[in-house]
Amino acid sequence: GTLRPNFWRAVTDNDMGANLQNKLKVWRNPTMNLKSLEANKVKAGKNVMAEVKAVYDMPDVKATLTLNYMIDGNGGIGLTEQLTTTAGAKVPDMLRFGMVMDMPYDMSQSSYYGRGPIENYSDRDGGQWIGLYQQTADQQFYPYIRPQETGTKSDIRWWRLFNQAGNGLEVVAAEPFSASALHYTMESLDDGAEKDQRHSPEVDEANLTNFLFDKVQMGMGCVNSWGAVPRPEYQIPYGDYTFTFLLKPIKHNIEIE
Repeated sequence: GTLRPNFWRAVTDNDMGANLQNKLKVWRNPTMNLKSLEANKVKAGKNVMAEVKAVYDMPDVKATLTLNYMIDGNGGIGLTEQLTTTAGAKVPDMLRFGMVMDMPYDMSQSSYYGRGPIENYSDRDGGQWIGLYQQTADQQFYPYIRPQETGTKSDIRWWRLFNQAGNGLEVVAAEPFSASALHYTMESLDDGAEKDQRHSPEVDEANLTNFLFDKVQMGMGCVNSWGAVPRPEYQIPYGDYTFTFLLKPIKHNIEIE
């Protein structure tokens, strides 16, 4: 599947109440111009790893994004996503800072160690305990009357995404992260600038598993739904962020019951 940076979410009713879909829209699909791409071999003990570094200019948000890949011979990829911003620039907050992967549809099983089993966010997680959970992509989707962000779990230590045969992918990050894996693309759940007044069952499933994982995602707010934004500690102010994680293939995961 593709692996690409992501700064947006399908806007929620609370987001729309505060007009964040317009105030923050520069982050929906910011221009990314590739400035440089370097590849080198790096020795790590007896092993040789490939290091690939891509640097993007992001003029819309006055920032530079660096993606640094360390690829080993077993299919493992260590990746650091680093956003470097311009001090004093007048750029709005982000909705999230992370990555998105379009995985095959049959990669529909997830197991994870983190908060669950119900979706939870930075300012709405007190009722969910950290533990070991297993869910399908369908179970992670909550059909809100109006389509919007859903399914995210927070305080994740590791997340495995796999098919019925137990083959797939594991993500481990440098610190607890948040993630979701749905049979819906983020774009299909996002109404854009104005509410479409459509309902979740009307949204077509995608022929893929949309895997989103983030260093951080803005809180839900939940103070009111007609103008309040999340409290400051649950916002993602414009600034420098670094997300470091490891992707590795998994095979026949027999410890999952």
